[in-house]
Order: sequence, then structure tokens, then C-alpha cells
Amino acid sequence: MSSILEQYYRQPEIYISIPNHGDFYPEGCLEIPESGEIPVYAMTAKDDIILKTPDALISGEAVAQVIKSCVPAIKDPWQIPATDVDFILVAIRIASYGNDMELQFSCPKCEEDFSYQVGLDYYINKLGDISFEAEKTVISYGQVKVHIKPLSYLDLSLIQRRTFEEQRAIEAVSIMEDKTEEEKQKIYNEILNTMTDININAISSGVKAIELPDGTIVSDKEEIINFVNNSSIKLFKKITSTIQEIKDKTILDPIDITCPECSHEFQSPIIFDYANFFA
Repeated sequence: MSSILEQYYRQPEIYISIPNHGDFYPEGCLEIPESGEIPVYAMTAKDDIILKTPDALISGEAVAQVIKSCVPAIKDPWQIPATDVDFILVAIRIASYGNDMELQFSCPKCEEDFSYQVGLDYYINKLGDISFEAEKTVISYGQVKVHIKPLSYLDLSLIQRRTFEEQRAIEAVSIMEDKTEEEKQKIYNEILNTMTDININAISSGVKAIELPDGTIVSDKEEIINFVNNSSIKLFKKITSTIQEIKDKTILDPIDITCPECSHEFQSPIIFDYANFFA
């Protein structure tokens, strides 16, 4: 049943162009209108609350829910390229609070702490113009071609979560008083094997498909993992470097800052801490 107040619900605040025209999004994940720009809405009170929930931030659920709420053109936030997450959250920040944002810095010379205001529209314009040439995301390996893509937000969240859990397990083993050194070493080896599998699965997640000489496309995830596991280290390094090149292209340029206390000029990278980004 519709409400008489629906006409007063929130409306789109800004419109954005998705990096690389959305080519890295799986089918059904993104709806792009004919204009090529998708609407972005301001956050609701519910969105603000979930972004302040530590467990939801650690799991990635908070970011996924806020993206789904504020960018309805994205049907499945977990499947978006992880390289686009900062771009989308910057757009949501602008839609919710405006273009200007204060960041905190510390002068490397006099150690004075101060705030500095940045205009977020610069990053929207820069990241929205990113595109990748098709041939630069394809690796030739013998008779086959390996098609590379960024990791999805789901892949990245799972990798980060499992890596965090394994690191905590290593710390727990180190203080076990009821285990001999031999028993500890056995547990360490098991954790090391698990972390190795995590890394290989991470790289495999960056392979979109394998193209055979006859044009057949293999995109089954298990097939790809087995292929990467049974390929040479040379291919593994090529896949890793290509994924990194895609990621590097979406890293924001550092900004030039002048300390208000001693006038020292320096550069600082822009790092968005999701826990404080919407404060």
C-alpha cells in the first residue's frame, strides 16, 4: 500500500558514471540507464547506525547494506569490483553531507595536528573517468588467454576476514603453555598452509575466465583455481601484477598540504577509514 508521504521521500542527490563503464560488473549486478549515469541517494538514519556497528564493519555487511540503500542501481553490492568501493562511498558521502570533508593530519616536521578540508568531487571526477584497455587485462599463456578482473567486494571481504582470523590464531598459538614446541610448529604449519590457500584463491578470484584456442570460455571457479594451482609461477606472477595494475589505477593521488603552524609543505595519501568516513 502506497503512502501519501512517498512524494516527500529522499530523492537522488547526485549522479555518477561507474568506472570503466561497469564492464567488470557481472550480469544483473548493475543497471545503467541510457544517460550512462546512476543516481546516488543520501543515507538514512538506519544506514548511519549500521556504519557505527563494529561487527558489521568488520564483516563488510555495513558497507554492502549502505551501498544497496543509497545506490539502488547496484543490485548486488557484494559482486561489485572492490576497486570501485571507495569511489561509490565517496559519492554517498557527497550525497549525504556535501562535497567538503575535513581530514586530520600531523605535520612530519613540527608534529602539529591539524584538520584540512578536501573537495571530494575531484575524486569522483577522476575515478569516474577510469577505463582499462581490453588487451591490458588479457594474459597470453601458451595457447590460452587468461582474462583478468578486479576482485569482487565479496572476495576481498572474505580474504580479509580469513586472514585476520588466521593471524589471531597464530597469536593464540604463541601463548599456548600446554603445547610443546613441536606441537606448536605443527599448528603453525597448518595455519601457513591455510594462508597459502587463501592467497592462491585470492589470485584465482581475479581471473574472470580462461579462453581456449577454439574460443571456448571457461569461467567455472573450481576449474580456474585448479588451473592456477597447476600453472607455472611465471603465470601466477603475471596474474598478480595485472590485478595490482588494475588496483593501482584506482588509488587516489596524494594531496599537497601546507602545515598551518610551521608552513612545512608535504604530501599525504588519502585513506578513507570507513569507521570515521561518515562521522
